[in-house]
Amino acid sequence: MSALALGLLLASQAAAHDARGDRPHDHGPTPVPAGVRVPAWNELSPGQQAALARLRDDWDQLPASRRVRALEWVERKARWEAMTPEQREKLRAGARNFHDLPPELREKMRASLRALRTLPAEEQRALRKRWHDMSPEQRRAWLQTGGPAISPPPADAD
Repeated sequence: MSALALGLLLASQAAAHDARGDRPHDHGPTPVPAGVRVPAWNELSPGQQAALARLRDDWDQLPASRRVRALEWVERKARWEAMTPEQREKLRAGARNFHDLPPELREKMRASLRALRTLPAEEQRALRKRWHDMSPEQRRAWLQTGGPAISPPPADAD
């Protein structure tokens, strides 16, 4: 995964938080999607129970939003631990790249990702491939005009 793709991934997560009206580090309630039932302690897998052992005594009394956030943390931790050191470094580099963008470009990237998620899967793949095939300068120019799913790529990106 390229560093800029990682930046896009992080921006999509930030956009998801923004769409819910919170921020990534906001510790307010995490909404529980309609129809989702949060498991009781005895319904958790042994791996989940091990990772959440410090919450064992309180689990069944915790608000559903807190349990959802804890289960999301367990999933993110497992994905992180499954990554190779190279993948982890690419993720870190992508986070640094996104953080180093000027605020207006970060917002354009978030808007582009929101728009991208509304497209059919095949179009999303095509735009992501095109993005990955571009140089960092071409990507920045595309973002300045709106970004993937919002504006056409710059003329020099063909």
